[in-house]
Amino acid sequence: MNQKEKDLDEILKEIVNEISITPTMLDKAITSYEAVGTWLGEGIKYDVKIFPQGSMNLGTTNKPITDKDDYDVDLVCLLENGKELKAREIKHIVGDRLKEHKIYREKILEEGEGKRCWKMQYDEFHMDILPCVPSHIYKEPDITEIRLTHKKDSYYEDRYSNPTGYRKWFEECMEKTLQIFKAAYAIENKMEITDVPIYRIKTPLQMAIQLLKRHRDIYFQKDDENAPISVIITTLAAKAYIGEASVYETLVNVLSKMSTFIEIRNGVYWIQNPVMPLENFADKWQECPQKKIAFENWIQKAREDFITNPLNLVGIDKIGDSFKKSLGEAPVKRALNNCADKKRNARDNKELYSTGLLTGIATQKIAGATLIKGHTFFGK
Repeated sequence: MNQKEKDLDEILKEIVNEISITPTMLDKAITSYEAVGTWLGEGIKYDVKIFPQGSMNLGTTNKPITDKDDYDVDLVCLLENGKELKAREIKHIVGDRLKEHKIYREKILEEGEGKRCWKMQYDEFHMDILPCVPSHIYKEPDITEIRLTHKKDSYYEDRYSNPTGYRKWFEECMEKTLQIFKAAYAIENKMEITDVPIYRIKTPLQMAIQLLKRHRDIYFQKDDENAPISVIITTLAAKAYIGEASVYETLVNVLSKMSTFIEIRNGVYWIQNPVMPLENFADKWQECPQKKIAFENWIQKAREDFITNPLNLVGIDKIGDSFKKSLGEAPVKRALNNCADKKRNARDNKELYSTGLLTGIATQKIAGATLIKGHTFFGK
């Protein structure tokens, strides 16, 4: 990367820091779902295993765009020895136990029963608990398919999923960079690499997905029915990722290749679940073709906002204004202030270099760069 691309990478990383849920928010969510797991486990005769799924499990959860919204905490509640249970039983064994708890009952009554989950509203997030049983044998890490329920009117029918298998596949897509980031986190926090959960770190792929999801949320604010679902963005980005070391390079690569992983099978658009080949993440595109058109229009706009415009614009103010429109005013403003503070500190510590009018300034010495002297103020 040239210096301008490195500067863009630093800005994008700072934006990710601003749109990510904080460690305190993450700890609160974990404490809350562990408490739910304890309550369920103590009152259900089946062996209960509860764990996160979706963006919480992959480390790609964003803060909501506004303070009026909240973020998702999606949980799996697996009844490990309940394989013979019928669909309705699976759903209501978990729901009935939750309703025995006064606080959980009030939260469920407020939110209502979802098609697949029991929904509970917290201050900063809402928790969706997915009751399920093993589809066949459940043995991590290799045999992890689950059977869940889907409520249609008053009828409960079986559906299938594999969130643990998906997380494993996602980790394999960024295996080398993942190990580097896990090792750094393990050293800093004095723990074993194998004990570092993926949601505690930020690889270039995770950061790129967070930025794409935020861009989608801004772009589709007035047309959210056609917005591509998160699992489509995550799957296509992960398939396109080839181990880039920076979030900027990752965005350049995945935005150029994501669409190439959309298949057409017998005239039907198909985005295959990598761990369940018969599942099509784009199944809604057939009945609503506008969703496919909206996806392609959004991809094109994302290429402009992340790559074309920033490279053509001159000056941090203009680049910042461009990112504010596509990623949100407040987080981008804070990110730019953070970048400016870092450069100011580097200059004061005599670690800031000028690289010329075309590429700007850097916090490390490179060929042709000259040291920028720190300010010295005289007088009272």
